[in-house]
Amino acid sequence: MSSVSLYCCVIVMLLLSGCTAKNVRLGSIDGEQMPPGILEQEILSLAARGKERILKFRSPDGFFATAQSVPREIEEQMRLKKSWKNGCPVALTDLSYLLITHWDFDGEPRVGQLMVHRELAFPVIRTFADLFAAHYPIERMELIEKYDGDDDRSMAANNTSAFNCRDVTGKPGVYSKHSYGGAIDINPIQNPYITPQNDPLKNMGWDGSEDKGLFLRRSGYDAKSPVYAFCTKRPNDCLVLPPAAIAHTARNPSSPGQLHPGSAAVKAFTDRGFDWGGSWLRLLDYQHFEYDSAKLQK
Repeated sequence: MSSVSLYCCVIVMLLLSGCTAKNVRLGSIDGEQMPPGILEQEILSLAARGKERILKFRSPDGFFATAQSVPREIEEQMRLKKSWKNGCPVALTDLSYLLITHWDFDGEPRVGQLMVHRELAFPVIRTFADLFAAHYPIERMELIEKYDGDDDRSMAANNTSAFNCRDVTGKPGVYSKHSYGGAIDINPIQNPYITPQNDPLKNMGWDGSEDKGLFLRRSGYDAKSPVYAFCTKRPNDCLVLPPAAIAHTARNPSSPGQLHPGSAAVKAFTDRGFDWGGSWLRLLDYQHFEYDSAKLQK
């Protein structure tokens, strides 16, 4: 077994057991650890605010990330901005604060921040290591508290984000997967949320309970993605979020930052057990990846 494989196994075992892996550094060239880069130093400086470090991960291509418990100053902001509050389905101790390097749209490496469920810290870091290796661009990656916990404001800024204790879009009182720290939205402007409006479908005979995708297939939109077929033909009858993403409802594999079926960026998530909203039948949520929240609560 290689040293990298051994380290990976050790981290996984520690995470699953709830223990803490301190100062774990992965990635080497000919057995020698790479010298810390400028972004790594920035991450380590930011990480110094935390109480408990779970892991560090570095790969030979310059990717670096850390995971730790929620720093007190961020916890205070989460409470203030109500992105976490009493009654949320996970405790603050169930969450992990990640600092991650990523490429921006100018091809420059940046430091991003994500909040995810503690059990997903390692797989999410490995996922973003794959995105970094593929040079997949992300405009910005900031905690939702910068946008006062407002998902609409975060999307409008094209912000990639994860945890936010909020309702499902269009379903008041139903917790979103984001509320469990098990969902991540990537480049919302390049990857919009698209759904047919209810009234036009009801005018077509939809009873309000049938899956929208199945209904559209029965109604002449029998395509791999009936929602895409319908909304391409009748854009005024569909909701697109954020509104600025309308220009990206047309999907083009050569468009930077867009996510497409079978792409390296999508596979980086789905190969680790995430479900992608871009493959859903009832609506299209190209930005959205989610993990089974029931598995996080065991």
